Amino acid sequence: MAYDADVAITLWPEYFDAKRTRSEGRRLPVSLCVENPSLDIIAKAAMILDLEYEVREDMCYPKAPRAGHGCVKVEKGKIGKTALLREVGNTLVKNQKK
Repeated sequence: MAYDADVAITLWPEYFDAKRTRSEGRRLPVSLCVENPSLDIIAKAAMILDLEYEVREDMCYPKAPRAGHGCVKVEKGKIGKTALLREVGNTLVKNQKK
């Protein structure tokens, strides 16, 4: 499926940060998260999963608008957002251990 910015799934670094709580924005279990995820490693995970993506450094996570970490927008595939988050989380954890 081709990348379309209007329907792309937004991946915020806060979703994958093991130091955050669920109420602070973490979307996955701690076992699928890493400490201080950056846009680069999230983009690398999207590349490993063969997804088209776009790095947006000018965007801010809605719960922390002053942080300004940016996000990675990926193509909407045949799986839902939760399943995609789990795949990206697995990829992050596997690549962190290398």
